[in-house]
Amino acid sequence: MGQNSRSLRFLLGAGVTAAGLALSIYAARAADTANIFVAYPPDNGKVPASSSFIVGAIAPGAGLSINGQEARIGRSGFFAHVIGLQPGANHFNLQLLDRASGAQGSGHPIGTAKTITVNRDMPPRPVPATELKILPDSISPAVDRGVLPGELVEFSVRATPGATVIMQLGERVVPFYSSVALKQQVQQRQSAAKRKATARKRTGRAGTAGGAKTVSKKQDVKYTTVSPPSSSQGQMTLLSQQTDSVNAGLDAAYGQVYQRLPAARSDRYVGFIKIGPLDQFDQVAPVFTVEKDGRTATAVSPYKVTVVKQPFIVQTTQDDTIVRVGPGAGRITPLARGVRLLADGWHGDEMRVVYSANKHVYISKRQLSTGQVGWTPPVPGASGPLPASTVRTINTKKDRYGDALLLPMSQRLPYQVEQSVKPNKLTLKIYGATQDTDWVSPADTDADEIAKRSNLDMVDGISFRQVQDGVFEVTAQLKGDRQWGYKVDYEGSTLRLRIKQPPKIGMDGSLAGLKICVDPGHGGSENGSIGCNGVKEKQVNLDIALKFKAALERAGAQVIMTRMTDGETVSLDERVNIAGRSEADLLVSVHNNALPDGRDPWKEHGTSTYWYQPQSTELARHLKDSVISAVDFPDIGCRFQNLALCRPTAMPAVLVEVGFMIHPEEFAQLLDPAVQGRVAEGLLKGVRKYLARQ
Repeated sequence: MGQNSRSLRFLLGAGVTAAGLALSIYAARAADTANIFVAYPPDNGKVPASSSFIVGAIAPGAGLSINGQEARIGRSGFFAHVIGLQPGANHFNLQLLDRASGAQGSGHPIGTAKTITVNRDMPPRPVPATELKILPDSISPAVDRGVLPGELVEFSVRATPGATVIMQLGERVVPFYSSVALKQQVQQRQSAAKRKATARKRTGRAGTAGGAKTVSKKQDVKYTTVSPPSSSQGQMTLLSQQTDSVNAGLDAAYGQVYQRLPAARSDRYVGFIKIGPLDQFDQVAPVFTVEKDGRTATAVSPYKVTVVKQPFIVQTTQDDTIVRVGPGAGRITPLARGVRLLADGWHGDEMRVVYSANKHVYISKRQLSTGQVGWTPPVPGASGPLPASTVRTINTKKDRYGDALLLPMSQRLPYQVEQSVKPNKLTLKIYGATQDTDWVSPADTDADEIAKRSNLDMVDGISFRQVQDGVFEVTAQLKGDRQWGYKVDYEGSTLRLRIKQPPKIGMDGSLAGLKICVDPGHGGSENGSIGCNGVKEKQVNLDIALKFKAALERAGAQVIMTRMTDGETVSLDERVNIAGRSEADLLVSVHNNALPDGRDPWKEHGTSTYWYQPQSTELARHLKDSVISAVDFPDIGCRFQNLALCRPTAMPAVLVEVGFMIHPEEFAQLLDPAVQGRVAEGLLKGVRKYLARQ
């Protein structure tokens, strides 16, 4: 902002609406045609990709060249220009032109050029072959580990290329492979195998002509042998020919796969160890040794390995405890407070928990309690009652939320819910439970109450089975082909699966009876993306969301807002809680999009919606289609994504990305109050279409 005009600085800090700000900026630039505003990237900022884009604004009708190449300018003076980046500092000269190129020819430079610097992340420098060293900060895993006998644990480290590297863990010594040397050896073995196979075929053809037997294809080489580049050359390891496909530098973000680091580094060494039945590691630190030309160097890992001699009991300490399928990986059904679990290891700050014989999950230690000090039990043999229970009855009940399945147990056990719309059902898996079920019956015992509530509204049938030892599965088949939400929790030690009834909406076209939570994305200290002229996404989201609120209320709906002003900072968890506490029937989060580095804003833009629970897909499609009909932005899909505002199960929840803040033409329209109004009406139309099919 320091290099822009005083009038622009004043306007951006004045708190005016997005549309008013845009018009005022245009007027300011008309008086100061030398102004060039760059919204992204920041001067001297860092970018991890091989390309990025410069997004900003100039006076409408003017032109702009960037390092001598004319940038594409939108009608409102907003621009986006893709730039290539070399590792290190990249300098870009932005020169204003008196007009954009056209039938009259190219524009002429005016004013003083603006220079910005963009720094692309330099890949880590390889360890010089002349230096004998190990990089301690490269040691992986970079966390403490708690493991069981029989587990495989992989380690890696960066050290001097061309050296011999070993790791010692207690009394165990493991030779490491250089990733580059390993790949080269595999490729050499593959080439030799291909040459040998070709020679066989030639010999076979010649032999066939003379009546000799051909060589069967089954005899072709399938495996190659590779020895580690170390002193233990006598140890040969069988490796599949596919080994050379290992690519440690591959990464993915925003749906795109890219090479973040080299596939194989000459200074990266990898090895693994299988924990043996006699290993007794207790907070043991791996020691790495590198040897080359008769010299040696060592490094001790700051991360320690412990063999868990006996699993131990932990318990969840809060509702909505996050459960992951791997360390830091994808989520499954969160757990209620007080669920008892069997833990048999850890990975840094996450405890590894046993759900069943072949299923582990990971839970943050901050959300668990052992009832003891520290995370390695002071008494190695400490135990207690196992997390296990029989299920002798399944009771049914109706309440103000909807239908409920009640499973009384002796303690709170872990569970997982899987939702399906086609076929329409909910499947509840209870880990540690054993079927001894004799009754599926109403929870009420009073005859009058049974008469009132015997028929469930949404549940069409209930089935159950013992999937495997310690895994009991209950399935609720549901009527129709739509779900309005579900909740799973405990009441005492009774597990409850509650299925939401549809809202009662009149047939006169009014939305009276519908309760909808509208979430203007970001807000307060959370800006979201930045538009071409510096307007923040949080403001555009709020402008659209408030118009959507007004449209819903005119139609008769009750609206709950997660924020009403630009200055409110509301956490993601609190937004979800607001929707849950209000018992909303629908949750719609309003956003506008941007792109990561490495993409082209002129090519990737449009309207999209996002869902996480299957029950939300139909609403997501209707909202997307109706917004596109209203504003005619490109359709870029209705997509699954693991987003906080899409994860709630208590109601259909959808996040809408109306348009792109960094696409010059879409952004100009997003600032227009009339377009914002059309978006709001489009969202209302999407809700109506969703409700029309009940």
